[in-house]
Amino acid sequence: MKVTQHIENAKGETLFSFEIIPPQKGKSIQELYDNIDPLMEFKPPFIDVTTSREEYIYVNKGNGLLEKS
Repeated sequence: MKVTQHIENAKGETLFSFEIIPPQKGKSIQELYDNIDPLMEFKPPFIDVTTSREEYIYVNKGNGLLEKS
């Protein structure tokens, strides 16, 4: 369902939703579920999972140089 449909169905009542950040790359999806479970008691019409910013790893190449990978 689209957000606009949730708003129409609310008939003037206040709606709220949650926006959560997904786990970092390489982490378990279970972390996401563990964050969502306690929110379900509030019966949000939707929960938005945002995208994470790009993650870089910097490798020390010696002589004070770093390589971004």
